[in-house]
Amino acid sequence: MNEGFPTDGVDRGRCIHPWCVTEHGVTVHPNDEDHRSAGVALTVRARRAEAHGSGEATELELGALRRAGESETWIVIETGIGASLALTRDGARLLQRRLHDEIGPGGTLARDGDER
Repeated sequence: MNEGFPTDGVDRGRCIHPWCVTEHGVTVHPNDEDHRSAGVALTVRARRAEAHGSGEATELELGALRRAGESETWIVIETGIGASLALTRDGARLLQRRLHDEIGPGGTLARDGDER
């Protein structure tokens, strides 16, 4: 293990976070000691908010991140279009519920109104 790197919960390459895939102790930079989950990829049609047009197939990657020395795990959404977002678990759960409420059946944003 690299001495001087904050590696809370790490003991000679083993980690207390069952989702962490970081190879602790074999890294060369302090940021490499962060706890990271394996990413889960999904492809969606997306565009930057300021863009126009139909968007493009974009791969999103979802995962968990806990920075070395921090006590909170973040749910990270990374995109291939130059944007990323990190939410607390509570924030991610709230987003999930609100998306379901708003775009699910009967939600205000479920339809545009011009469908036939």
